[in-house]
Amino acid sequence: MEEEFVTHSARETEEAGSRFATNLKSGDIVLLTGELGAGKTTFVQGVARTLNVKSRVISPTFVLVRKHRGKIDHKKINMYHIDLYRLEGSFDIKNLGLDDIFEDVNGIFLIEWGEKHENLRATYEVGIEVLNNGERKIRIQTNE
Repeated sequence: MEEEFVTHSARETEEAGSRFATNLKSGDIVLLTGELGAGKTTFVQGVARTLNVKSRVISPTFVLVRKHRGKIDHKKINMYHIDLYRLEGSFDIKNLGLDDIFEDVNGIFLIEWGEKHENLRATYEVGIEVLNNGERKIRIQTNE
């Protein structure tokens, strides 16, 4: 299934992430694509709000993985915000230890630049495209 819509501000992009998060459950892998500055982290901030994450959500570009604690229906979850932008090839990605991270049964995984991981099987793919005047076209594809 695929859904597509346009947001007109960062606030609307964050709100789109918040609405999207109502579908998430433990074990879901979300692949986020879009050019630099497209709004991937803004979208994740909306997801985090709905997942009751209290810590500040910022881009994990330099640390690669940020783990945030949250809740879905009073059940504790771990939201992993992962950024593969700076990685070069499958060797770097393998050394990041994603396979170990994916073993977290309470984990929800949001991966920016996930297209760099050639064997990644995502539950959802979220593509964000920059349009005119700060607008963003967001395409959400379900792969279940």
